[in-house]
Amino acid sequence: MAVLRRHACETLHETQTVSRTSQQFEQHRQYLAGGVSASTRVNRAIGRGMLFDRAAGPYVWDLDGRRYIDLCTSHGATLLGHGDERVARAVTDVIARGAACSYENELHGELARRLCETVPCCQRVRFTGSGTEATLHCIRLARAFTGRTKLLKFEGNFHGYHDQVMFSINTPREQLGDETNPTVWPASTGMLPELAVQLVVVPYNRPDLVQRAFERHGRELAAAICEPIYYNAGCIRPTAEFMSTLRRATRDHGALLIFDEVLSAFRMGPGGAQEHLAITPDLCTLGKAVGGGYPLSVFGGRADIMERLMPIGDCQHSGTYNGHPVAVAAGIAANAAYREPGFYEHINRVGERLYGGLNAAFARHGVPGRAVGLGARFGIYFGIDGEVRNYRDALKHDRALMLRFIAAAIDEGVYFHDYGGAACHHGFCAAMTEADVDDALARLDTAIARLAAAL
Repeated sequence: MAVLRRHACETLHETQTVSRTSQQFEQHRQYLAGGVSASTRVNRAIGRGMLFDRAAGPYVWDLDGRRYIDLCTSHGATLLGHGDERVARAVTDVIARGAACSYENELHGELARRLCETVPCCQRVRFTGSGTEATLHCIRLARAFTGRTKLLKFEGNFHGYHDQVMFSINTPREQLGDETNPTVWPASTGMLPELAVQLVVVPYNRPDLVQRAFERHGRELAAAICEPIYYNAGCIRPTAEFMSTLRRATRDHGALLIFDEVLSAFRMGPGGAQEHLAITPDLCTLGKAVGGGYPLSVFGGRADIMERLMPIGDCQHSGTYNGHPVAVAAGIAANAAYREPGFYEHINRVGERLYGGLNAAFARHGVPGRAVGLGARFGIYFGIDGEVRNYRDALKHDRALMLRFIAAAIDEGVYFHDYGGAACHHGFCAAMTEADVDDALARLDTAIARLAAAL
């Protein structure tokens, strides 16, 4: 009997030590291409997709029941935190009424009004399902409005997955070309090389090269599109000269300025990066946080431009799931939360504590890492001493060391996600308390100490 109990205990121990998360990922690979529903959901630091079972506030739990402090936050979509009660109530109410999609309802007008009151450039808006769709329609609209075809984009800036903008987002170091004439590098196979001729690529934070590009191509440019805060390379802020030059050059040459705020919207204030920078574009996209964790994106801008859209104008934008009532209801609840007194004061306190604590831990253990953030989103750069101003600077980042850091952090119960960029963006949610920050920092201190010992 004692032998049977011993064997039973050994079998139970073996069962418990086999990761259900790993097992499920291997099973998923039999049916999902690569085992994931999106290419970047493979976390390069651990070599597989991470499967989560549930989430609440600033936490996620994997299939084995292990809890993690979430510093990915759905790549920025869950700014309020997972399962926010205000959003949940709004969604439940709409579902109870049938959630009829592909029709107009009062919720559309309510969210549109709120966004037009909050985001400086928005006099009219339209809803889409993803950030990719939002930038696609902005660019098409800019071409319709100006009658021009070319687009100026910034090296490394990411604007979604449609072919027109999937150039020069992850150009290999050896293929960059000269700063004055960057290579228009396709980020995927299957893209038409003919599209590259419609792009003018300029390094970020180079006002001199912006001016030069407009002097050469100004009459052909329909628009310039940029990340006003370059979060897709960690967290790079634009210089005042760069932004003022870009705004002036677009106006002087009759081109439109598009701010892609899929990542930056609501991150540091209710009016997003354009409010923070005091630069008003002609058009913008809003995504991720705009839907309170539900699939919603928005594009909007000046009324005279937006009214070129059908049915008033001649530029098409439509879609069965545009403005799905569940996502719009979630967006209204989220927007109301972002405008509550003290919301951003809390975000800033948490950010200062987290970023400062991370940098102190790197210094304490002699690890060459540096956290740089603005609002609720941040990057960590390894092995870079100077300022990171653009994509070329971000490429100097020690990715191998970053992957080791992320793997160690996950081991200690703090979830970061690596999706394969030059440098990754991370973030926290408003549900995170200062006590949660201290817990995260204690765990990360252990991870950084382990990293230091291995270096």
